This record gives sequence, structure tokens and C-alpha cells, in this order.
Amino acid sequence: MNHVGTFTCETCEGDIDCRIGFSNRKTQPLSFPCPHCDALIEITLFLNDSPSFKLNGVINDPEKRYGMFDGRNPFIDLHLDFPVWSTTYVPGHTPYLMAIQKMRKDPQEGARESDYLHFQQRLNHLNELHEKSKDLKRTLRLYYGENKKLFVKKAEEFTEEKLERTLAMEDINLALYRLISTTFLPFIDPISTATFTSEISDLVVDIGTKNKQAFDDFMDEIISTNFLANLQRDCLEIYPRILNAEIALRPALFMDFVEEQPDNRISGKISTKDFNEYKDLYKDITEILGKQLSLVAAINNIIHRQNHNKFKPKDGGALSSISKFADKTLSEKFKYLDDCWFKFDDAALNTGARNAIAHYATEYDEKTQIIQYFSEKEGLKQEKPQEMFFLEFMRMLLIAFREMHYLHHVIKSLFYYEFIINKNTRKISSNSKDEKRKHKQ
Repeated sequence: MNHVGTFTCETCEGDIDCRIGFSNRKTQPLSFPCPHCDALIEITLFLNDSPSFKLNGVINDPEKRYGMFDGRNPFIDLHLDFPVWSTTYVPGHTPYLMAIQKMRKDPQEGARESDYLHFQQRLNHLNELHEKSKDLKRTLRLYYGENKKLFVKKAEEFTEEKLERTLAMEDINLALYRLISTTFLPFIDPISTATFTSEISDLVVDIGTKNKQAFDDFMDEIISTNFLANLQRDCLEIYPRILNAEIALRPALFMDFVEEQPDNRISGKISTKDFNEYKDLYKDITEILGKQLSLVAAINNIIHRQNHNKFKPKDGGALSSISKFADKTLSEKFKYLDDCWFKFDDAALNTGARNAIAHYATEYDEKTQIIQYFSEKEGLKQEKPQEMFFLEFMRMLLIAFREMHYLHHVIKSLFYYEFIINKNTRKISSNSKDEKRKHKQ
């Protein structure tokens, strides 16, 4: 279903022809800058028995709400779920139909239909979850509290699955990771995630058996320093933020089913929010990825050199410890992962964009949805910008989240090794950051 009508900007009184494609989300917040004056226009669609609109920045003139377009006004296509590639109005060329045409072709009959059904299942799941982000955040906070049975009870409500309500850490962690896996299914590839989970569990058991002393030394360091518990908490703080970003991530999720362009540019537009809403989320995810690489490097060192602190010599020397590795920048860390067991997806990382975001060296054009970022040191001048589209950025953010999610399973496996295989009785603090703050006070 589509709505076609002309809206008048409240700021400049310019007319805009607009076609709105309906998603099946009950509330659909859409926005765009006025083509005449750049003022923000917000249109919220409510799917009730009779669909209705809430308008912000628009003069409410019912006589202009409907009619055919003759090209005299700028044209805007909007759709919550799909990227928008249109620039001019063509009858019938709706965002939905144009997006479907860009879906990858497969020799297998019915493959495109199967992909669309898969995408639709993701959207239906998101529609059920988007109102639960606050509940999810509260539930995750219970994991760090004293009432573990309440945490498991709330986790059961999300997963709709009966879980063991014991105070054993392995059962509490089981509830935690069932909660995450169930809730974030629309954002991940469940098959590759299940494969990776199985492989990392086997790898941890294998190296913990073959190199027990070296692996126990590694575990002692990351647990006694609270590095593992703090890193787990860092990851858990990202998940509710991803759920809050689900509106702008919908078109990025659709790109899972689109043929990659030769130049890897994703130029479709997103019909809601903008880059400034999500840039810090990407920066924080990449910060966590940098910390997670310390686990990757330590395991890699044990596999190749039977010592988590022993790196391969490079440029006449070698890093002396995993702590030294942790101090390296994210881009530098990859240089020390020789023949690594974990294959990092390069599409997740743009260090230039990440550093520009961290140093407030980005500019965003709402009309074109082009991000300019300045990653080179130019003093007072900013003359060498690099560019990406907002959809490209959200796609990169999604892939970075997926890499963080994969590596979060490394954290899970290391805790299971400690709780079940080692059966260690030492107290592992899941609230170490708060404890450090209290100690300082």
C-alpha cells in the first residue's frame, strides 16, 4: 500500500510531492529535509483500522494531501524497510518494487522469493521486539545484580523457553546467551553464528586440553584483572542500542539480499533519522572490537607458540605481552595476528571514518545523505575529505556489530571453560566496573 500526496513545508511554504510506502510496523517514523530550505520534515504513520499521519514541519492542508504529480514540485520517496533509489516520480516504481528488482538473482527457481520471505521474517521479528528495548536493558542489568532468579525469569519471558533457575553461573550464563540469541536473531546470520559458536567451543576445549598450563595462565590474567568480565559488560551494553537503531538498520538488513555493486558503493537512501544519530554507536562497537582482538591474539599465540604473551617477531622485535598488544591502535593490532584462527570481515572496519568520528571531523549532507570524513591530519584545513553514503555507513555498522557478536561468543566460551571444565571456585565478578567506582569513592 502507498500514500501519494503533496505536503507544504511549514518553514518556507514550498510544496513537496511525496510517495510513502507502507511497512507493516504499527508506528513508522519517517523524515527528510525540505528540498527547498533544508528544514526537517517528520511524518509518522500509524497503522490502525484506518491509517493516520502525524505531521511535524508541515502545514496541514487536506486539499493538497492527494492528487497526481505533474513534475512542478520536488519529489520524495519514503519507505521504512527498503533503501530508496528513486530521484523522480515514476508511476508504479515504488520503493518496494525497485528494491525487489535489485535483489540478487539465483539460478535456483524461487530463490528471490525465498530471500524476500526471509527478509519479511526479520521485519516481523523486529516489529515484535522494537517496543521491548527498555525491558531488554532492564533485564540485562539484572544479570549484574543480586537477584539472579529474577534475571532468569525475565529472560524466560523474552525467549518463551523454560530455563534452569539455579544460582550456578553456568545456568545464569545459559539464560543470558539464550536471551541474546533469541532477541537479536533478525540482525545476524543464525547458520554462520551457530557454526562459529560450535567451532570456538571446540577450539577452547582443545587448546585448554593440549596446552593446559598456557591456557590457564591466560585465563588467570583475563579474570584476575577483570578484563573478561568488563569486556562482557561492554558487549552487553551495545545490544539495547542496536535494538534502538532497528529503524535505520532495516534498509541495511535488506542489503543482505542485494547483488554487490562493483564499486561497493551503496547509494540508496534511508527514510528515517540520520548519520548523527548513530555515529557514536559505530565508534563504540569498534572500540569493543579492539578489546576483543586481545582475546583473539592471546588464543592465537597459544596455538602457534604455546604462550599467550608470545608474539611472532616483527621488524626485528616482538611484543612482550598481551598488555602491550592491548595498547596498540585498532589498525595496528591486525599486524600481530599471524596466520590467525579468526577471519575478520574487512567490511566491518573503516579506521579513517572511525577516527574522524572520534575527533569530530565529519560532515553530513541530509539531502544527499553523503557523509564526508576527514581522516588525514591537515592542521586548520580540511581539504581532503573521503565520502560514503549513509546507507553504506549503516551497512558497515551492522557488519561491525555482527563481528562483535561473533567474538562475544568467544567470551561466552571462555566463561564456560572456567565454570564447567575448570570448575573453578574463585569468585568472578560480573559487576567489576561498579566495584571499581565504589572503591575509588
